[in-house]
Amino acid sequence: MKTVAFYGTVSANSEVTLVSPRIATPFCVRRILVCFAPGCENLVFLRFFYSLGSDAPSSGAPSGVNILSDYGQVDYIVGDDVLKDLEHEVEVPGGGAYLKVYADNDDAYPHSIDVQMFIEPLPRR
Repeated sequence: MKTVAFYGTVSANSEVTLVSPRIATPFCVRRILVCFAPGCENLVFLRFFYSLGSDAPSSGAPSGVNILSDYGQVDYIVGDDVLKDLEHEVEVPGGGAYLKVYADNDDAYPHSIDVQMFIEPLPRR
């Protein structure tokens, strides 16, 4: 198991995409751990992607597959002063992919981003 950590800040009424280094081998995302700081008030929307490209647009969602889009009512998570632990397995069969955290802040204040994705390297097919 490997941990891919994302730390950053999303400015007030803004968006930001954080991108991992390139992951050369196939892998499976096993778990996502997200810490929402006090004061987020469910106004910071986090989405998680995997992609073959490393793009991080200054506005709008990045390219790739939204990890939470397969099931559920929404494809994002929100929170306030809470640690959310998502056991959500998604296999990324090809090597050379990137993980991304896309934060959309609808608040008038900046907020921190604190996410860890736990991945398991898979053998090449």
